[in-house]
Amino acid sequence: MKRYYSLTCMISILSLLFACKDEGEINRVEHNPNVPITLTSFSPQEGGARDKVLLDGDNFGSDASKIEVFFNNTKAAVVSSSGNRIYAIVPRLPGENPVIKVVIGEKSATYAETFTYTAQAQVTTVTGNGETTFQEGPLATAQVYGKYLELDAEGNIFMTWRDGGSFGVARINEQQNIVTALYQFVGSSGANPYSNGITVDRSTGVVTVSHESVPEVFFSFDPRAAWNPRQRNALFSDAEYNSIVWADRYANFVSFCPYDGYLYTRFRDGKVAKIHPDTYEATIVHQGPYGSQYGQAINPAKPWELYITLHSNASPVEFRQGIMVLDLRDPNGTGGFKRINAPGGSGFRDGPVEEAIFNYPKDIKFDNDGNMFIADYDNHCIRMLSADGIVTTVAGQPGTSGYRDGGPIESQFYRPWGVAVNEQGDIYIADWGNARIRKLVIE
Repeated sequence: MKRYYSLTCMISILSLLFACKDEGEINRVEHNPNVPITLTSFSPQEGGARDKVLLDGDNFGSDASKIEVFFNNTKAAVVSSSGNRIYAIVPRLPGENPVIKVVIGEKSATYAETFTYTAQAQVTTVTGNGETTFQEGPLATAQVYGKYLELDAEGNIFMTWRDGGSFGVARINEQQNIVTALYQFVGSSGANPYSNGITVDRSTGVVTVSHESVPEVFFSFDPRAAWNPRQRNALFSDAEYNSIVWADRYANFVSFCPYDGYLYTRFRDGKVAKIHPDTYEATIVHQGPYGSQYGQAINPAKPWELYITLHSNASPVEFRQGIMVLDLRDPNGTGGFKRINAPGGSGFRDGPVEEAIFNYPKDIKFDNDGNMFIADYDNHCIRMLSADGIVTTVAGQPGTSGYRDGGPIESQFYRPWGVAVNEQGDIYIADWGNARIRKLVIE
């Protein structure tokens, strides 16, 4: 009898398991590729990054792995689907008033109403105390007067400075709680890296800075060699080297381009050159307008696009105080070198980029989604050009200088100069007027 009851129990359990399996198969809903996707409503109507949103409609299917949801062009995470309701997570920085699109295979549909996206941001101070003389040490006691920043994949922040009685290149690491100089020089520059812009190849960690005033000279700092500086000489042909106007030889920036693996630099006389990172062979690929520049960056979402900000001395005048782009696939083609924002600097206007105005835009950097962040120097704020072409102010009070951490509305900057963005999308700012490095986290 004992054995009989055990067998009976086993049969009952197996029957229950099979019943559950059959019920799961019955509840599984397939997307019908021959029928359109129907969208009805979504909730909530507004929110920020990482908020959940429920999308109602029909013919979704219950296989979440086959469903894609986009807020404008930014992809959202899809958690689950019941067939007529999708559970998704709002992505970070999708752009202003994003439209929500559902894509399943060859079928897609877009909600008529837009989502109201609200960015949650917080500004904090990483290091610096307002003193302009560089000093190494823990973050709480170090002194910085940085102009330009860049990051590697390991979380190191690299800073160049050229004020406060010295110039050099420093490494800042939040986790290690340290500011150290990779290179520091007191006095005149001579053959030393009197650098402005800085670039990092995030696959190798190699840091590169230009000398600025010697056309062929730049310096690299390799982590495999303890970041010791090494001078590199770009190898131009005699004809191209002599074509660079000596009085305007200044090359403030060098940028690594993942599209073709070259380094790109620009001289004040408007020439753009590419440099092979291993052989150092250099070629001038474009002749653009004259003018000093204060920013240069490659768009990782479109790595053939080189962006440049020009000073108020640019000539012709239509290039002054603007953001320019050069298509490196065909630098002398019909697209050429063009301005993307409205003319008329020394002002402030958010909106579509073709209508936006800046006041001495300095450094520019991109996140991995193709959003550009701009240090708007004389507007004392940080602006963002979204991947869909809209300029917004993400931190600081336009036209009002000061020093204050906090949210996007109450935070204050004083002539921010440099920006850099890490893999997570956090923005680091060289707040030059306040002699501090700040951090902007946007959710």
